[in-house]
Amino acid sequence: MSEEQPVATETVSEETTKEASTTLTDEGALIAESKKYRKRSQDAEARLAKLESQLAKAEEAKLKEQGKFQTLYEEAEAKMETLESNADKWSKYETAKREALLESVPEGERESLADLPFETLEYVTNKINSVKANVPEVVGNTRQPEKPMGDWTEMSPNDLRDNWEAIVQNAVNKSKK
Repeated sequence: MSEEQPVATETVSEETTKEASTTLTDEGALIAESKKYRKRSQDAEARLAKLESQLAKAEEAKLKEQGKFQTLYEEAEAKMETLESNADKWSKYETAKREALLESVPEGERESLADLPFETLEYVTNKINSVKANVPEVVGNTRQPEKPMGDWTEMSPNDLRDNWEAIVQNAVNKSKK
């Protein structure tokens, strides 16, 4: 009877291990499959974009062969108008942003920064405006705000021990006044 019980325990522990390993394997397989499908869809999208550009070039060449320069001219004219409107919007934005950036800089530095390219001007003004003045450190002062201690006669011995320096300093300050 004593032999039957350990055999049963071993069987149960083996089954538990197999289930845990299959769950991990299933997750790994699902991740690998997901990556495979994503790569396949990205390849298909790239191939579609390439084929669309080839189709547009082929149609343009066909129109040139047929002598339909009027339609080609109209297509190019429409494309140029949209590009011009985008260029105008960008130049207006850039000048407005440049003026705003120069306004945020002290007057003495505006002339020297006005000739910089837009990206450089933006970087420099962000650096200038983000600089914070450091408070000079004084020996003996803590950076943490002081919390009110209250009456030291009512403090517990642990609080007295922790705040002893502040209590003494407070007494010295009161005696100087």
